[in-house]
Amino acid sequence: MCLAKAFINSWSGQPVLEDIAHMQVREDRVELETLFGEEKTVPGRVIEIDFKTSKILLGQQQTAGKKD
Repeated sequence: MCLAKAFINSWSGQPVLEDIAHMQVREDRVELETLFGEEKTVPGRVIEIDFKTSKILLGQQQTAGKKD
C-alpha cells in the first residue's frame, strides 16, 4: 500500500505529512489525517495531486500583512 505525502508550495524538500489516508478540502484549508490518526490542518488549497507517485501539492495561504 502506498499512502500519500503532502508538500507545501513545492515538490522539493521534506513532506509536511506522510502516510496520508484521508483528506478533506475546506473553503480556506486542507485537513489531512494519516493512517495512524495524526491530523494536520494546512491553511490554503490543493494545487495538484499526482496519483502515480502518491503526492499532494498544497498552496499555503500567506497571512495578510506578512512580508518575506
